[in-house]
Amino acid sequence: MFTASASVSSPIPRKVLAAAAHWHVELQCGSADPAAVQAWRDASAEHERAWELLRRMDGQLATLPAALAIPALQAAQQRRRAAAKILAVLVAAGGGIALGQAGLQSGSWQALTASLRTAPGQRRHVALADGGRLEMNTDSAVDVAYSATQRRIRLHQGEIMITTASDARPFLVDTPHGVIRALGTRFGVRCDADGSTVSVFEHAVEVRCAARPDAVRRLEAGQQLRFSDTGLAAVLATPAHQDSWLRGMLVAADWPLQQLLRELARYRRGRLVCDARVARRPVTGTYRLDDIDAVLESLCASHGLQVTYFTRYWATVSARPA
Repeated sequence: MFTASASVSSPIPRKVLAAAAHWHVELQCGSADPAAVQAWRDASAEHERAWELLRRMDGQLATLPAALAIPALQAAQQRRRAAAKILAVLVAAGGGIALGQAGLQSGSWQALTASLRTAPGQRRHVALADGGRLEMNTDSAVDVAYSATQRRIRLHQGEIMITTASDARPFLVDTPHGVIRALGTRFGVRCDADGSTVSVFEHAVEVRCAARPDAVRRLEAGQQLRFSDTGLAAVLATPAHQDSWLRGMLVAADWPLQQLLRELARYRRGRLVCDARVARRPVTGTYRLDDIDAVLESLCASHGLQVTYFTRYWATVSARPA
């Protein structure tokens, strides 16, 4: 068991509270392995503090709408809404973050309540009202806001591919790190906690970074740009096979094993760990994204590795014993 050592008065990060709410709802629904929940609790002192706060708040959680207390919750959207409401209770109870305007605008909160979501390993096609196309990759959260004057996509987390339709209204994509304006184009956007990346496949886009709102960078087809809270990175060539996820594939060309596993981890629930002793081992191959555990078994068989499962949600890849 992980022993808590942090001060109980220090704030619990919102992302940890959100994870605790998620695990709580999944456990109620019977869709989470209790051992996986325990493994998450054991992973850090903050996790255990968030879970303890949940336990202490049982009385207030009971006051939520009755549907949230039904163990047989099935719909993913219901579960997300339940987790969002439990998160609100946790924060209000003293998780260390006030529920003011800034809190409501946080990426984790908006991701939990987004109107369009995909689960880990899921992809989704959305036909936009103007005739354009939105493709959502694994574990993504998006809101679509069309008005008489503009078309706006809000990417809270994950990865999307957009093909725009001809329309007089401007087409904008918001991420927590800036705004992308489409100039009649097909482009991909990926957003994580550290920043956002835009890759242009046809025509062009303009990027305005939140950290540098006065600076606008134009990208042409075949170019890629990373931007974050600290500013804009250098413009690079879009890597080959960047859009292979649309075909359910991941293509690795001489990647360190750790990089490959980090990408594969996006497509499965739980935690996927790379042993440090094999982290730099180069890997080249094409991998299907519809069964990551099968990919791990094949990878291990061909590269002298082994995968060890603590639970089905927690896997570690290491060197095979001699």
